[in-house]
Amino acid sequence: TAPGWRIMAASNPHDYVGMMNAALACEDPVLMIEHVELYNEKGTIPAGDLDYQIPFGTARVVREGSEVTVLSYLSMVQKAVTATEQTGVDSEIIDLRFLDQASIDWATIEKSIAKTNAVMIVEQGARGTSYGGWLADEIQRRFFDHLDQPITRVSGQEASPSISKLLETAAIA
Repeated sequence: TAPGWRIMAASNPHDYVGMMNAALACEDPVLMIEHVELYNEKGTIPAGDLDYQIPFGTARVVREGSEVTVLSYLSMVQKAVTATEQTGVDSEIIDLRFLDQASIDWATIEKSIAKTNAVMIVEQGARGTSYGGWLADEIQRRFFDHLDQPITRVSGQEASPSISKLLETAAIA
């Protein structure tokens, strides 16, 4: 990420509206990353308050758990929830929402890691020098004493997802 930029990534329609309102009120340059799966998603938003804002630096605990902290963003948040339901692992799933260094909710992340002592980063992008790589490094440096095992990364394959649905399916995490 570039210093000075605010980077946000909504995983659902409710967050999108609140984060976009926060972006419009922000004096810094803001980049809202949108995933194509969000365009057709239906969801709820607060009735009567289309001006609500989700403050920068607030992650969302999607699911409470005790075995592993799962950090994700965009469409992979719901995929992490589905995987947790299918596997029965008691995962605490956190939707990061804000991805820039100044807006990461380190307090929420630390509280969860201190409880689970394990971290899994779930992202769609290609493995290489992805956001998850930076995040894993930062977590290792900040919260090493809480970790009982190496950080696990679940990511896409070597190539980024394509516009082709068939190739995207092959490349996704």
